Amino acid sequence: MKLTVNEALIATFAIGFMMFLLRLLPFLIFARRKTPKFFSFIEKFIPALSIAVLFIACLKSYTTDLIFVNGRNIDELSSIVCAFVSVFLTVLLHVWKNNAMISIFGGTLFYMILNYLF
Repeated sequence: MKLTVNEALIATFAIGFMMFLLRLLPFLIFARRKTPKFFSFIEKFIPALSIAVLFIACLKSYTTDLIFVNGRNIDELSSIVCAFVSVFLTVLLHVWKNNAMISIFGGTLFYMILNYLF
């Protein structure tokens, strides 16, 4: 299905408006009352959960590649090593700075640099 320029603009603005409303909704709901404990719990553990999801997504395919590597496929092996070293650096950054943004972006940047170099 091909959209015209007007249809694409209408769809873009409609999606943007809905995203704006959905992000504004919590502020409207909790503006005059205390935030429930459930949301405080989620706010506290979201950084660790996001790192865990990135960890699983990053290493899911590499662990199966590591099992089946035959020693001749150097490209796969270097990619696996880059991933595990980057995860180790991400953990070190998080323990050192205790900041999810620094550890996620630092580990991702390090992984991209290692993949580019090797």
